[in-house]
Amino acid sequence: MAKDNGSLNLVLIGGSSGSFAIFEEIIRLVRNPLSFALIFVLHRGKSSTAVLPEIFKNKTNVAMSEPYHLDLIETNSIYFAYPDYHLLIGPDRRFYYDCTDKDFFSRPSIDATFISAAASGISVKAAMLFSGSSADGALGMKTLAEKGFPTYVQNPAEAESPRMPEQAILAYEKHRVMTGGNLFSIINDILQ
Repeated sequence: MAKDNGSLNLVLIGGSSGSFAIFEEIIRLVRNPLSFALIFVLHRGKSSTAVLPEIFKNKTNVAMSEPYHLDLIETNSIYFAYPDYHLLIGPDRRFYYDCTDKDFFSRPSIDATFISAAASGISVKAAMLFSGSSADGALGMKTLAEKGFPTYVQNPAEAESPRMPEQAILAYEKHRVMTGGNLFSIINDILQ
């Protein structure tokens, strides 16, 4: 299917331990065509052999990939950060891989992707942060929120690993908190 590159919007999603099942449910909600690029950053070790587009291929008909360095970011596409590289978003609407030090013992880093998106000049329709056992993502979410982009955090009390959403809320109190009762309703609205 042809992709519309006229105006690019991003939806950013980050998480770590306890987020995989939520990511799967989000993919199930995706309807074709998307008016934005959907970018997932999930902490995975460098030895991870899981190819997320393969795992999720039967959940949606939207094109999915683990993008390569310098790939163009395209509307109506789902992207997953590749293990052991920071996935950066450039102002030229391309992905960049970075091998600098790990953030919070993680590469890919949620902060690296989210902060680069905030600096890219590309519009962010929404950024969401879910369960995880580190503070990664808190600074990136704060940076996006301060740029005026909508930010959403899973209710820490409902997260399998509450530290990641807790730290995001501590860093910036004005994120919208998604609870079990409205979590997938909010996500579904964002994905429209």
